Amino acid sequence: MENNNRHLFGSALTGRGFVSYWRSHFEDFRLLYLLNGGTPAVQSLTIRLLGLALADRGFGVNYFHRAEYPRFLEGLTVPSRAAGVLSGGHPCAREGVFPPHLEVLDVALPGAPGGLSEGALGPGLNEALRLLQAAGETYERIRRRGGEPVDEGAVAARAAGWIEELRVGKPLLRHYFAGSVAAGGVRDFISHLSGFCRKRYVLRGAPGAGAVAVREVLIQALSRGCPVDACHSWINPGDLVLLLLPENGVAVVDGTCGYEPELLPGDVVWELESNLRAGAGALQREGARWQELNALLDEAGQILEASAEHLEKGVVYPPEEEVQKIVSRMARAIAVPEGRRAASAVRVAQERREICL
Repeated sequence: MENNNRHLFGSALTGRGFVSYWRSHFEDFRLLYLLNGGTPAVQSLTIRLLGLALADRGFGVNYFHRAEYPRFLEGLTVPSRAAGVLSGGHPCAREGVFPPHLEVLDVALPGAPGGLSEGALGPGLNEALRLLQAAGETYERIRRRGGEPVDEGAVAARAAGWIEELRVGKPLLRHYFAGSVAAGGVRDFISHLSGFCRKRYVLRGAPGAGAVAVREVLIQALSRGCPVDACHSWINPGDLVLLLLPENGVAVVDGTCGYEPELLPGDVVWELESNLRAGAGALQREGARWQELNALLDEAGQILEASAEHLEKGVVYPPEEEVQKIVSRMARAIAVPEGRRAASAVRVAQERREICL
């Protein structure tokens, strides 16, 4: 894949509440910085500047956006350095969830703290989550209509040999969200993430029909040792809306789990209506229920937008040189190669500690 810097969600507001996959990424880290203090805007600025500094050094950076307010970043990861940065106000940023091998360092930023776990959006967040739960229940009613929509055996058999580009590689599965219900409505990075792939497979058909094919592709990819980035649905996190095979430049987009994919030139489209079970009939989307689902998502987005307006009002940023000093120290510590780190562990540890002063 040509794009070394990606925009993702590590957490999302979904039909099952607030869900995060940050814990699964901690296992891959050797170093994690927690940003404490500072408003969400200041934390986001620090993360963005750090990402730019690391990108200038040639590192690929994954930028993670806040689930409830994607205009702000909540963290980043540098896979090639097994390092990450996360807002200290995030629900996963607390003792007891970090693996023993992970070095966790606190970085103090100027200003008052703020984060999702500290009620930055107040009662509006709870109201939005209530609406999202109703949206999730509506989606399940739509999907259950008519029972299993496809012949699972036929779909699984075809999906097993559908993608020929799989090759042997290091087994690896990472979990993300490609979107979230956020301030202003649904925000997703599906086109951004998959648009750089040399080939995209798009599933279309009855609600939930693509789950069998996606599951089979995932199994086949992992069994052949292909790294996979699995992006979960923001309506039902149990569904995978996007599979990315970064070493192969291949993406699989499931347009049957409540997401309408925008087709791109060169897409390979699989219309699953041709694989309906005998006697099932053509399952048509119920207009009224889909309108109800979309209305709930829109209302939740409007509530989050109104609740988040204060996040950018009257923000006082610290002096630029103060932020740049913190950023440059973090960037240097993350960029230290493994061999040099072992040879100069004392100096590196001292520099990391200076960041936290």
